[in-house]
Amino acid sequence: MSTHDALLGLSPNDTQALCVPGFFLLFTTPVPTGFNDFLIEAEGFTPIPEATRFTQNLWRDAAQSHVLGAPFIQAARLARHPLGRIDLGERKSSKPRHADICLMTHVAGVALWAVWLPAPRQDFNPARWVEWLDINQEDSLAARIWHRLSPINQRITGISGYGSYFPFSVIRLPDIELEDWLEAHAEQVVSLLWRDRLTRPLKPDVVIDELARDTCARVGGITLIGRRSALDLHDRHDDSATLEAEALELAPRSTLPFLITLELLCIERAVLQSLYDRITHTAPHSINDLLALKQDVMNGLEEYYGTTLASTRFNDVVAEDGEEMLGIVDLFDAVTDRLDMVSFSLTTNYQQRVTLLQFWLTVVFGATEIGFIAASIATWYYGTGLGLVLAWTVGATAVSALILVALLRNKLAH
Repeated sequence: MSTHDALLGLSPNDTQALCVPGFFLLFTTPVPTGFNDFLIEAEGFTPIPEATRFTQNLWRDAAQSHVLGAPFIQAARLARHPLGRIDLGERKSSKPRHADICLMTHVAGVALWAVWLPAPRQDFNPARWVEWLDINQEDSLAARIWHRLSPINQRITGISGYGSYFPFSVIRLPDIELEDWLEAHAEQVVSLLWRDRLTRPLKPDVVIDELARDTCARVGGITLIGRRSALDLHDRHDDSATLEAEALELAPRSTLPFLITLELLCIERAVLQSLYDRITHTAPHSINDLLALKQDVMNGLEEYYGTTLASTRFNDVVAEDGEEMLGIVDLFDAVTDRLDMVSFSLTTNYQQRVTLLQFWLTVVFGATEIGFIAASIATWYYGTGLGLVLAWTVGATAVSALILVALLRNKLAH
């Protein structure tokens, strides 16, 4: 029996039912252009231990190269800004004792707060964890975390709230075979994914259908994306430095590709939402404004078009499932439809103004030409009678202008 288990008062038989949980809380927010890093140290934050930070960066860099690819990383569309660690004051309970926090910024003007909460070994208890992750409960773990982040977010973005909240549960079963264990815990797994607070049991077919969306290709693993959260669960077959991760209180290395994909999906959704709000509330007023907006939309939608998540089969499948579950596909359609409406309205108004200008130019030049002809005739007929020549000229011009206006308007009306 390990020292950790002994401190918890657990017997060797008890450890067979324990798991190692951890949670990522992902908050999206707008960010001002030109944000480089935290200029002021946040009160109550301490640096992440050197060994933890070194291993974290090593694993993260390798996973990003695999998931995003070198061209995307070199383009520097994303930037990471580690903030530090906050002590949550939990010492004897099963709750996480600290939170490691990082801000990810995107060139399109959105950002993502990524909060990692490692928890001590404990029994598999989704009902307890759902309470921790409920951002709408003031005393929940998630609400306490955002309460600490809100003043910093206010200083950076000018707003105290967040755009969207998406938790991600990372569960490891170090001494358990998933296949046998899942028969007794399938409904609990789905309840955790849904963040379901009701105690009424789910229908078996619903549980089966939900678990059928598993995108994990490894034996002993489940990877799921839901509308309200995501879940990555692996049994003892996961040997990707799990013990080292637990010792350093890091997320397991095997979950990083999924985490990076989730982060990009959350940013993608935030970019689309910001574009939709911009098109809706601050529509362009000129063709130049429209062209600039379209350029910003194309730049913001770079991730949506799959240029970064098509490097591996895993990420392609997860990205497609995630875009559907998180409503990104619908939001993309709304942005493009709204942009098409704005483009049609603006170009139609522009064409109307051009047509109106052509109409009056035709009237002016047509009437002026007729006036010149009348002046020539009047000059020949009246000789040096300047007043009469001028009267003929002005009169012919005015009459021809009225006739042209009547004729052209009649044509435009049909």
